Amino acid sequence: MLIGQLQHSGLEEKLANTSQDLWALLPEIVIVSTIVLLIVFDLIFKKNKSIGLAAISFVGLAYCFVLTLQQWHAIESSRSLMSGLLNLNRLSIFLKGGFIIGLAIALITAIRSGDVQKGFFKTSEILVMLFGLLLGASFMTMSSNLLMIYISIEVVSICSYVLTGLTKGRKKAEAGVKYLIYGAVASSIMLYGMSWLYGFTGSLNLTDQSFINSIAQIPALPLTIACIMVLGGFLFKLGAFPLHIWSPDVYEATPTPIVAVFSVLPKLAALTIIFKFVNLINTPLIDWELWIGIVAIASMTVGNFSALWQKDIKRMLAYSSIAHAGFLLVGILAFSSSGNQAMLFYGSIYLIMNFGAFYLVQTLERQTGNTSFESMKGLGVKLPLIGSLILIVMIALTGLPPTAGFNAKLYIFSALWESYQASGHEILIWVFVIGLLNTVIALLYYLKLPYLLFFKTSQAETKLDNQEIKDALVGTLFVLPLLLLFFRSDWFVGLMNSINFELWIP
Repeated sequence: MLIGQLQHSGLEEKLANTSQDLWALLPEIVIVSTIVLLIVFDLIFKKNKSIGLAAISFVGLAYCFVLTLQQWHAIESSRSLMSGLLNLNRLSIFLKGGFIIGLAIALITAIRSGDVQKGFFKTSEILVMLFGLLLGASFMTMSSNLLMIYISIEVVSICSYVLTGLTKGRKKAEAGVKYLIYGAVASSIMLYGMSWLYGFTGSLNLTDQSFINSIAQIPALPLTIACIMVLGGFLFKLGAFPLHIWSPDVYEATPTPIVAVFSVLPKLAALTIIFKFVNLINTPLIDWELWIGIVAIASMTVGNFSALWQKDIKRMLAYSSIAHAGFLLVGILAFSSSGNQAMLFYGSIYLIMNFGAFYLVQTLERQTGNTSFESMKGLGVKLPLIGSLILIVMIALTGLPPTAGFNAKLYIFSALWESYQASGHEILIWVFVIGLLNTVIALLYYLKLPYLLFFKTSQAETKLDNQEIKDALVGTLFVLPLLLLFFRSDWFVGLMNSINFELWIP
């Protein structure tokens, strides 16, 4: 009788704690509510649904962003939720806010994309999958439990597979199948590695003290194998070497607004998980600096050299994203507070650069009907405002002044150099030197598009739709922060300083 009463009181206490934790998940609850509203609205109304679906989407994102801002002001230190399944802190709140802004930009890109608009807002399928991806990415930033990490990654992955193959076309279906096969293999390997870690430690919670203590007692070989398998799944979502093969085909075949989401949200969410994983499994048996350094060098080099030979802009940006995944890993590689801040600053600027780039590429695609480099010749003379904005974005992606892309690379390499001076680890100087050389290589293909726009003439006549002013006004809103944050990056750095990167451990 007494045992039953104790168990009953313990269950009541857990339920009470869970109910109290729900307030911290209000943004995610709004996302789920938006998904339900989109489905119900689509079922009720049979015609002329575009305005209603767009209104529900933007209102849901706006309300979710307001709740995220409230959380930012309410929470200063890490807080464990749902009995350790989730960990809410300012890092996750900051990223969730960025994801919401990113999805809003993607929807604006869809609205300005002409014919693609019918596919986005004619029915609710694409919108539901995009909000599902946003939900999974939000949970990825908060997950500190291996099971929750796996579930959130799978939510993002499944939505991504569907979005890739949802639109009609043989190339799209082929890219979707490839993506699904690569993703299924990566997920199964990652899950198998997680099962090893659970078998060794008896815990799924990365922040649990028993998990951390048990890691130190595992022999080097099985621990190394388990970590490689788990890290493989994370690198797949990051799109880093050697699990990057899916990127070019998916980027080329998928509608541009969706690709813009793929290029940022899953990457930054996966980066957060990698950051937690390598910092919590902190054991001398694994040389994380060597591992992360090799992956970063390979990603930067393979991505940049492969981008040099591409004939399609979206494929070029796909390989560019692989290279940027390597640069993002440099922030983790520094293993310092300045490195953490540089990583987040770089990720934020990368979000702005990529969404701006894909919006402008979408504008050119609407004019020409495709995204091949050949079709872009001479368009900069006919569309000087769009061409100028593209030039700024490409300079930012290269990492040159006067754009915030320069600040991002400066901060991340400065943090790496400081770490090298402190530790003297040889891999750090190799990453530093090769990273700088890769920045020079990136200049060759990033400036290829502006060169074709302004200095080459096309043999074929391109009929323009005379919407350059509207497109340029929207594009300026996406590009202007890249210039402002070059001159006043201290605004953003101050925001980074208010984020506590220390992982919550009971």
